[in-house]
Amino acid sequence: MYAITGATGQLGRLVIDALLETVPADQIVAAVRNPGKAQDLAKRGVKVREADYTRPETLTTAFADVNKVLLISSTEVEGRLPLHRAAVEAAQRVGVSLLA
Repeated sequence: MYAITGATGQLGRLVIDALLETVPADQIVAAVRNPGKAQDLAKRGVKVREADYTRPETLTTAFADVNKVLLISSTEVEGRLPLHRAAVEAAQRVGVSLLA
């Protein structure tokens, strides 16, 4: 299963569209801060899970049962390192095999 963070952003949506051409929708997780903004993805069969870099517990839940995670940075440049670290640690906790 694949998880794409920042899935409601421009790049995240493009990635999900490309994945949907080769991967069943139920094998894709849209990991987003606000699940309400991803209802169109849910209607396409994509799993939508809350994933907020500032709340690591949401990352662990979002990455559960996922093998591959694409980490798309938030638009906030300052403070990005600890946010990315939280995502990497969450991926490690749940046994993600590929983090890009």
